[in-house]
Amino acid sequence: MGKSLPEFNDIEIDFNFARANEQMILVCFFDMQQRPSRNCISRLVEWAGQIRQNEISVIAIQATKVDLNSLNEWLKENNVPFTIGTIQDNEEQVRFNWGVKSLPWLILTDKKHIVIAEGFSVNELYEKIVR
Repeated sequence: MGKSLPEFNDIEIDFNFARANEQMILVCFFDMQQRPSRNCISRLVEWAGQIRQNEISVIAIQATKVDLNSLNEWLKENNVPFTIGTIQDNEEQVRFNWGVKSLPWLILTDKKHIVIAEGFSVNELYEKIVR
């Protein structure tokens, strides 16, 4: 809390931070093989329009090793419109570095990309945005 997002070291991701300039960022660490994570991503997909209206960039990171073909198929089936990253190696260390205590794990930044909330449920997102 109160610090910039960590570097995306050991996370395979194609995200343009310059494009997200002056936008809040929501990072969601998830595991597509876990029901609570799938539900979280589904809710974020449902709210994608509202999220964009609030000028929030979403990054979803598959936090456990998974077959990339299966992941891509699941993302396509569920019409996930967000930038997706994957942790390729050192999953436990990367999650530790990011402070991830359970999955799904949400991290929200302000427009200067300073963390303002973490570890909250997807149902609390709107409350975190408007404070």
